[in-house]
Formats: sequence, C-alpha cells, structure tokens
Amino acid sequence: MASKVLVVGLGASGQAAATLLERLGATPLVTDDREIPDSLRASLPASAEVLTPAEARDALRLVSFVVVSPGVPASHALLLDAVSRRIPVRSELELAFPHIGAPVVAVTGTNGKSTTVTLAGRILEEAGKRVFVGGNLGRPLSNAAAAGYDVCVVEVSSFQLEWVDKFRPVVASILNVSPDHLDRHGSMQSYVETKMRIFARMEAGDVAVLSRDQPWWRAYADALRPAVTTFGRAPLPADARGIAYDARSRTLVDDRGRTMRLAEPWPVVPHDFENAAAAAEIARRAGAEPEHVERAVAAFEPLANRLHLVVEREGVQYWNDSKATNVGATLRSLEAFAEPVILMAGGVAKGAEFDALAEHAGRLKLVVAYGAAREAIAAALVPAVEVRVVAGFAEAFEAARAAAVAGDVVLLAPACASFDEFTSYAERGRRFVELATRSGGG
Repeated sequence: MASKVLVVGLGASGQAAATLLERLGATPLVTDDREIPDSLRASLPASAEVLTPAEARDALRLVSFVVVSPGVPASHALLLDAVSRRIPVRSELELAFPHIGAPVVAVTGTNGKSTTVTLAGRILEEAGKRVFVGGNLGRPLSNAAAAGYDVCVVEVSSFQLEWVDKFRPVVASILNVSPDHLDRHGSMQSYVETKMRIFARMEAGDVAVLSRDQPWWRAYADALRPAVTTFGRAPLPADARGIAYDARSRTLVDDRGRTMRLAEPWPVVPHDFENAAAAAEIARRAGAEPEHVERAVAAFEPLANRLHLVVEREGVQYWNDSKATNVGATLRSLEAFAEPVILMAGGVAKGAEFDALAEHAGRLKLVVAYGAAREAIAAALVPAVEVRVVAGFAEAFEAARAAAVAGDVVLLAPACASFDEFTSYAERGRRFVELATRSGGG
C-alpha cells in the first residue's frame, strides 16, 4: 500500500488507523478540527504528517482514500469534498477488517452493546479461544490486525457503519433499536437502515442474532442473507433457533433443550438478563457451549456506569446508570424499580424527545432536569410528572438528595449525552459516585 491516506479525526480509532496504515506501507496524513497537543503528536507513527483542516483539503488530491473517525459526521466539509471528488471514504473498522486474519463477531444496537460484547468475549475465552474484544468499546479493531487471535468480538456503532462496504462478520447482532443520535442520522428510518448495514455483506453461512421481543427487524427479514437466530424472554417457537431466558428461574434454554443456570449475583435487572441471553447466543454461534456460558456469567462483574447500586444512606438508594445516554436506556433503567424514583436527567439531547419518560409517571416521584436539555425535558413531562429544573449536575444531585426519603431511589439515568458539562459519560458517572458516597450522601 505505497500511497498517502488521509485520516480525519484523531481519537483512539484515528490514531490506531494511522499506526496500521504505516505498518501497511502507506503514509498517513492526519488532521483534526481540534488543536493537536504535543503529547498526541509524539504518539503518532513516525511517518505521519500532521495537517491543519485547510491543508487537509488541499491534500485530498494526493490521497488514495480517506479514513474517518466515528466522531466526525458525514456532513463534515472534508468528507463532502472527498465524496464530491469520488475519493473513497472508509471507517477505521473497514480499514482494519481485511487485515484481521480471524473471524469477526460484531454487535450493534442502541443499548447494551458494551456489556454484551464483553460477556460474549469472556464466554469464548472460557471456550479456550484467544479473543480480541474491542471496536467502539475502546480498543480499535486495527489493534487486532495480524495479531493471531482466534476470534474478534467488536462493538460497532452506527457512526462506524456509515462508511463500511466490505466489512463482513460471521456472526452479527443488532440487540435493539430505539431513538438515538437523530441529530446526526436525521430520522429514525435512517438510523435503523444504518444499523442494518452490519448485515450487508453477510452470506447464507453466516448468522444474524436478533431479539424476539423487538419486532422492528421483521420488516427487513426478507432481505437478510445470513441465517437468523434469536434471543428473548418469549419462548422459542417450534423449530426456531436461539435462546430463551427466564429471570425468575435464572436460566437460559437453547433450541436443543439445554439449560444454562445463571449464578448470583449477576444478572440483576431485566435488561441484564436480556444482555446475558444475547451474549450467550452470539457466543454459541461462534463456537461456545452451555458450560462456557455458565462459567463466564458466574465470574462476570457489571461494567462501570451501567446500572448499579452505589450506596444506600438513611434508607435511600443511589443508583448510577450514567451510560443511559438516550431515552430508551433510561426507560430500561426505570423498569428495574418498584420503589419511587427520583430521576436525574439532562445533558445534551442529541435530537431526542422525552415524552416517553411520562410512561413511567407512576413510579417517578420527581425528575430533576439539568444541563442543556433541562427545558426540553420539563416541557415534555409537565404536568404528568413533577419536574424540578436546575442549571448543573451538582445542583441536580443536591436537589435529588434533598427530596429523597427512606424507601426512595435516586437514579442517575440522564437520557442524554454528557458533553455540556463533562468529557464523557464515565466522568459524569464518577462525579455521581463521588457525590453519593460523600458523608451524608450529599
């Protein structure tokens, strides 16, 4: 690959793409809209040439293709210019795929991706396989190139799927779909169709894993080339392939009648069981057996900032689900509680509408709305739900704490991105934990 390639966006995937390009013999030209700090420049491969956005526009005439990071929208001027010149644009996922040398298992969906991918990877490790776990989860797929893995299990975002063509997993799953990132995709239909690109290159010998409890995908079933297998709470129809879960008995049952028992303490809440069933079915189609599922689940610990109890003080439980960055994820969190919930919701809306939160008006004692989306949240929920509007996160926590009495749940499930006040949902979650664990809960 003796050529020049432009890498747009220098997050983790852009850096990994530049490194892989150098290994492949190309010269990476790298650019970012943000100022690139010296520490980042020093970590780039030796052959990389750092360009300003204006210099990158001029350099388009020199490159054979463009690699784009997930955070860069398709409407970016550089990408529009590249497309107008018929210069191929690829995601880092697409760049890496031909150089992996191992089967790829890919998981997308609105919610539950990271947990499902992590658990599926651990199930396959229990099966004795050398497993790469990454993608949108944190470790770019480029890191797995020619590394001798038996299988790669990757989380895939809709942003990464915007620019794929030849990406072909042998097992792929769309876990669920609910409104998210509509500010970028424009409509729910466009969002769903982008997700469906995960199956575009799959063939009859490959496997698509989908939810029996969400019927949205059946409208696309006739166009699916891979075999379809399902997971869900609903029992398996006769002759169907897949897994059913039963939260009461803490079991999974597969299409061969084999039962897998889910040891305490995880799964806990309803969507935990759904994620466990999805991971088991995905891993089973990649070579795992029931005993591998049981061992992996028994040792599994929930990922940080996914719904978990931080502390209980004076009879009030403080739960952190900072990863609930869309309304669908917040609804799933609320379904876990029978107790009165004081919900902290706010941040950047990403084009979301919040009316659906009113479906849980009966269990919502109070919503504390904060951040950039606070007025939109209040407008959607009042008068069905009592809403208190505050400016920032710390003020929201104090309002929630002050309103809580014994028997209540204070829940951080913001239904929004964090970027108006924090660098990430993880930083937001850490701040909630700090506030909740401080003496007196405040």
